[in-house]
Order: sequence, then structure tokens, then C-alpha cells
Amino acid sequence: MVNLTTLAPDIVVAILDDALPNHITLFDLAVDPPALWDEQRERVGL
Repeated sequence: MVNLTTLAPDIVVAILDDALPNHITLFDLAVDPPALWDEQRERVGL
């Protein structure tokens, strides 16, 4: 389970639209996401 409330809104939209890059796994999103949305976007590649 991933807590979507801690993720940047555009990352949540990408998850729901199945538009995340293929190299992103559930582990990447669920384990210790950065608190700052810009850092999340860097990690995800958005």
C-alpha cells in the first residue's frame, strides 16, 4: 500500500493515469519518500 497523501499531486496523477516511467517501482514510492515535492519529482523523474 502507498500513502498517496504524502506524494506530490502530479505524481499521484501519473500513478492514476499509469504514466509513471517504467523504471519506477512501488518500493521507490512507498519507502521513505522525500518530504519536499521537488525532491520527489527528481527521484521519480517527472
